[in-house]
Amino acid sequence: MRRDSADAADARAGDRLTRGRLAALGFVGMAGSLSTDLYLPAFPDLRADLGATAAAVQLTLTAYLVGSALGQFGIGTVSDALGRRRTLLTAFSVFALAGFAAAAAPSLEWVVALRFVQGVCGSAGAALARAIVADLATGERAARGISILIATMGLGPVFGSPLGALLTSWGGWRAALLGLALVATAMLVVAALAIPESLPPERRHPARIGPLVASLGRLIRDRAFVCLALAFAIGYAALILYIGSSSFVVQNVFGATPLVYSLTFAAGSVSFVLGAWLNARVVRKLGTAGALRAAQLTTLGAAVALLVLALTGALGLVTWTPLVCLFTAGCAGTMSDASALTLDRAAFAAGAGSATLGLFQFTLGAVASPFGGLWGDDTAVPVTAGMTGAALLGLAAAALARAGRSPATAQGR
Repeated sequence: MRRDSADAADARAGDRLTRGRLAALGFVGMAGSLSTDLYLPAFPDLRADLGATAAAVQLTLTAYLVGSALGQFGIGTVSDALGRRRTLLTAFSVFALAGFAAAAAPSLEWVVALRFVQGVCGSAGAALARAIVADLATGERAARGISILIATMGLGPVFGSPLGALLTSWGGWRAALLGLALVATAMLVVAALAIPESLPPERRHPARIGPLVASLGRLIRDRAFVCLALAFAIGYAALILYIGSSSFVVQNVFGATPLVYSLTFAAGSVSFVLGAWLNARVVRKLGTAGALRAAQLTTLGAAVALLVLALTGALGLVTWTPLVCLFTAGCAGTMSDASALTLDRAAFAAGAGSATLGLFQFTLGAVASPFGGLWGDDTAVPVTAGMTGAALLGLAAAALARAGRSPATAQGR
């Protein structure tokens, strides 16, 4: 009873989606991107220090991504029963501890195992940040909130890789993982101080497997929810297609230096952040559904232009850079609006809704990532064709959602 009273008081304290709270949620939501981007520059040093093969070192990333997929799905759903704050603090405590342990790991096998644990627990950042926004806001207000959230989370790749490279140059792969553990500790402190409970006890589900599975089943039977979740995940997959092939296109096809590539990639990352911020303003004018269509059409237009230029042999660095900036900005708006509309349908179980979004996101991202290299790394046609196809599929998914939309699944707000 005392725990429920405290949770209820926390929930009353957290009933506003303030700028400060959004900033805190965005910071903890960076856990996923920082855990990969900050760590990637350490791969060569890890390989040399532990005498491992490149494929074996890659397993440390694979383990993290598998853990993230499982964690997104499980943690969000569990939080519907236990509350957001308790789940977040527990997950981030283990996330930080696993980071310190990984930095001191005696073998690659231990690094792989601890990175899996980090993936499971670090996924709580994005999954619960989305769920908390859905707890505190609906409709256009939620869409604006998620746009700001995604923009803040998008800063992770901008700073993560340079910070990882700096730490690796100072102290090798252990310094990079130690730096990540310290960032995870800072996230835990921010969560404890700035993120109160947003789900009062009366809105929680019983902590039994049956009700949790029933909530997931109810979501999966909602065609509009599934189609909107697919629109979100396809937007992410389109972004992964670009990211996964960008270095080959810029360096192999265009013959640019690694420095030039890093500048073009940074421009795309900044455009993603700016696209999410701009989307929050567009939602005020067009509504969430209208903003989603505008973002998807922006993505499609940029992808089609890239494909036409690639097919005609006219694609170069001068045209590639502005078009991918437009493309990433459209992806940011698509992901913001589609996730807001999806979670609106899942208000009765926002944690399960966010968990399903994460599962779709990582699954489609994993499927899409190798597509750009199917025809070799000396042509931009596969990646631009994949980006165009993904944009078309995303539009189709959103259209099916509109056709199948019935009164919102969530009635219990």
